[in-house]
Amino acid sequence: MLSRCLFPTVSLTGVHSSVAMHEMRSAQLRQIFHEVYCVFKPGCLFILVDFPRHTNPVFWPGLAVFWWLSENETAWKLSETDLGSWFAEVGLRSYNSE
Repeated sequence: MLSRCLFPTVSLTGVHSSVAMHEMRSAQLRQIFHEVYCVFKPGCLFILVDFPRHTNPVFWPGLAVFWWLSENETAWKLSETDLGSWFAEVGLRSYNSE
């Protein structure tokens, strides 16, 4: 269950996360996305750069070995997660660059 906004008086024009979300558990991710939505000004941009869901068979073996050697289960879960639906749950719109 999502809590109330932690920073209700804050208003940002942009939020950026670079290769950090794959370390979070599902409940933490949902709370983070909720908080991002809470601090958004209209037209704000949330840029999330992290390990994407890979479907290209050329890249998948190398990435799988890298994750197996250096990452925990949260990275695997994030790669299987439909973040677009999670964004929609809190009111964010998703744009996929693929």
